Amino acid sequence: MGVLLTGDVRLASPPEIFLRISRIIEDPRKTVHDAERVIEHDPALAARLLRLVNSAFYGFPRRIVSISHAVSLIGLKELRDLVLATVVVERFGRLPVRSMSMREFWRISVRGALLARELSKAFAGMESMFVCGLLHEVGRLVIYARIPELARAALLLAEAESLEERIAERRTYGFDHYQLGAELLRRWQLPAVVVATLRHHGRPAGAGGFSRETALVTLALLVAIEDLSAVQASQRPDLGELMDFLHLPTELLAEAMETADRQFESVYSLLMGP
Repeated sequence: MGVLLTGDVRLASPPEIFLRISRIIEDPRKTVHDAERVIEHDPALAARLLRLVNSAFYGFPRRIVSISHAVSLIGLKELRDLVLATVVVERFGRLPVRSMSMREFWRISVRGALLARELSKAFAGMESMFVCGLLHEVGRLVIYARIPELARAALLLAEAESLEERIAERRTYGFDHYQLGAELLRRWQLPAVVVATLRHHGRPAGAGGFSRETALVTLALLVAIEDLSAVQASQRPDLGELMDFLHLPTELLAEAMETADRQFESVYSLLMGP
């Protein structure tokens, strides 16, 4: 599995600007102004971040005109997550993936990320849910870019034997795209919650202190991938189990889906760039 993550700087090296801001957050001697200087060193990134902060993603009544003002409203950790989302979308957008629609991939990922973020508001203490959702399927991109023939073989096996995709992947190349994505993001030194929600996809009970986050992100992405309604999700045994695990009523899922749909077009266009 690890060999797929070497030999390509886009995969092998973590986003440096994310690591720099993380170090600032962890250093009590650093201030918001240190992070602001790091971000403003990249004017294009700073401009995109401000557009996101001023979008329907937050819905602030007045325009935010500086990174420091943005941090005062959303916090440094939240801004760091937006940096990570923006940089990763740009980096993976350049992977040579020909056997799948990149536009459709990111539409699903952004929709799932928005849904995960909105659902997390019902639970205390959840962080980085938008990033968890946005990056939840990155292992699939790596597989399609690096071993497209085997990826196709796994899909054919899943169809021929009516297997779950992850099981067909493991039979074909020994691991699934969630395991690969978790290993990539672990190497990138991303927050433990991001890695855990990937590594334990569909198995929240095994995720330890991140069991609720894992259940929530799994639910959000499966709903986005299969384009289900809240009622349809509640009637599916696997998704119904996740909703029961979270004590999540169908009405709350429906409300979160409506909010995510309202935010989608503006957030998607801003993340994807011109």
